[in-house]
Amino acid sequence: MNYDTMAHVDKCTENKYFLNALNLFSETQWLHNTPVTDLLTKGLLDSFPKEWLNVLEMLGNQELNDFVVEKKTNAHWPNELKAFVEKCKCIDRLPTSNIALLAKLPKEFQLGLNDKKQHEIVHMAHLVHMQCARLKIKMIVDLGAGLGYVCQLLHYLYGYKVLGLEKNQENVNNAKRRQAKMYPESLQHVKYSCCDLTCNSIATIEAVLRNEFQEKSDVCLIGLHACGDLSINASKIFRDMDAARIFIMISCCYHKLSISKDVDTNASVKKQYFNHFPLSTCFKSVIENSNFDIGCFLRQPFLRLACQESAESWTNMTTESHSKHSFYVLARALLQLYATQSRFSLKKRTQKGTRKSQCSNFETYVKDSLKRYTFQSQKETNVEEQDVQFSTEVYEKNIMKLWEMHCDKLKMVELYTALQLVLQASAESLLLQDRLCWMREQGLEATIISVTNKRLSPRSYAIVSWKN
Repeated sequence: MNYDTMAHVDKCTENKYFLNALNLFSETQWLHNTPVTDLLTKGLLDSFPKEWLNVLEMLGNQELNDFVVEKKTNAHWPNELKAFVEKCKCIDRLPTSNIALLAKLPKEFQLGLNDKKQHEIVHMAHLVHMQCARLKIKMIVDLGAGLGYVCQLLHYLYGYKVLGLEKNQENVNNAKRRQAKMYPESLQHVKYSCCDLTCNSIATIEAVLRNEFQEKSDVCLIGLHACGDLSINASKIFRDMDAARIFIMISCCYHKLSISKDVDTNASVKKQYFNHFPLSTCFKSVIENSNFDIGCFLRQPFLRLACQESAESWTNMTTESHSKHSFYVLARALLQLYATQSRFSLKKRTQKGTRKSQCSNFETYVKDSLKRYTFQSQKETNVEEQDVQFSTEVYEKNIMKLWEMHCDKLKMVELYTALQLVLQASAESLLLQDRLCWMREQGLEATIISVTNKRLSPRSYAIVSWKN
């Protein structure tokens, strides 16, 4: 088979993949196209197929976990439910993760870092070293370096020179203070600079490299949990920067991608379109040649599903943990329902709206929530807030009545969440396959590598690319 024929086969395969993905996410909008806080206000549970609910309600605790984690089905289940699971498997192209649950950092790096962060930075550093050693690259640029954990570890373990770029000046200052206190021997080898990266930042990066290291060499561009548009800007920097030979990017916060257009319609949801999703010409052409308006269903709630916890989080999950989870989801949805029915907006008084530690029963949950939320009237914008406030006792009484009407939905809520988790990997896979396809369209070799254990660190996949 010649090259042109192989390229045609690959294009046909990708076209089919993207079209199948569009079909899946169009069919399953009831699971992903609305924030879970609006579970009750939008009547999402009414869309739950009764045949699916009947068989899923019969599952024991371990059977439910196996259904979510391993996507196990039974022969007697409804054909539509089995087909849903098979479609999810088909769209999920993410590589299998066989990463050990914990990897130990040197003691010098453990201070102030939880197990999750330690696991992430040690495995990221290992992957970077394995890729850089192959091409004998000694210089690394960390895009979105935060407090410099990966930067310092790469130098400490492997001797790399590292430039950490970060748009938050306070993070840069803290990284420098931390370095001076804990790793003073790295001051000549690990540098930090404030830089708000865009796809046009190549000249800035090159200037900082020359200024800080007084040398010109090939570099590896990396990012650990790059948020929103940063991953896309970094990809374009890699494509266009001559000195960049390797690219290693673990993305997160897909729902923070910049919106190109919000369209209000008479429909129940407004259309949303993004600047960098879809990204690849292939995916865009499939959409253009289909009848799908992705602004209706590949919206922020879909992107949020793609960066939710993974199905692996339910591995060996206990009955008690399931009960607590379903209670928290339903209780929060009920607050939203009360606010909506009363034509209130629910506003946080504090950074964290509700505390899971206060979920022992619904009465306790309500009392705690009323200290952390305020209800603001939507009826007249010029009405002072205090004029429309009821007493706490009235709020509690009304919300408790509403809870009595909906508390029998706890099991259904957990099953709804289970189906979301079955779908989650497919959503993330679509995002990453689109980016992977774009990189290959740019003439770059690229692949997806599993870096961390998904139970501990859900955003565990890196797009890795290199230039020959």
